[in-house]
Amino acid sequence: MTQLLDIERALLSNEAVAQGLNLTELKKLLKAEQNAQKSKFAKSLALSKGIAQAHAWFKSPEAKALFNEAGVTWTMEDFAQKVFGFGKSWMMKMVKAAGLEETKIERFVELCNEAEAQGHSTERTIAGLLSWAKADGQQAQSGGDGDGEGDGDGAEASVAVTKTILTLSFKGREMGLEANVALRIDSEGKLTTTATKEQIELALALIQSSLAECL
Repeated sequence: MTQLLDIERALLSNEAVAQGLNLTELKKLLKAEQNAQKSKFAKSLALSKGIAQAHAWFKSPEAKALFNEAGVTWTMEDFAQKVFGFGKSWMMKMVKAAGLEETKIERFVELCNEAEAQGHSTERTIAGLLSWAKADGQQAQSGGDGDGEGDGDGAEASVAVTKTILTLSFKGREMGLEANVALRIDSEGKLTTTATKEQIELALALIQSSLAECL
């Protein structure tokens, strides 16, 4: 989120403006989304450890002997599909994530927290972690190959963020409907909302009706 000027901050603190923009509801939705992402990411990290352990055992002599004795031959793709229900590519990403140093994972989480505190939406996922870790490693290596200037640690890679480009707030309850509607679309086209498709369609129908009357 862009740094606000004092007059902008004062404007958003105005009760009428805050109510018109439905800021309280939007902040609740954003907080709920971020908490869900944090929980899902933590579960993915835990899952990655289990997958990495299973992957290592599958490659062991003990596993090979047991499979040979049973007359079963699996490729790595077979293993991923038949044990986890996903492809080899996904499995190897989980294995790679499990192999990262805890300090690096903790730094990624810190950067996500910082970005989200500023209003950004982050890619708090296994793919986002691996992408960040790769970029961070490349920058650190580049920093160490310089001409001696600087601290030699390299520039720290930033966490990928997406900016909000559209928000919609519709106070449906004031019109006798079951719920209010709030949604957000980021720069990658991702829509975030707790509203149903029918509720959103009602809000859009109202917008179209109002536009038809005004234009």
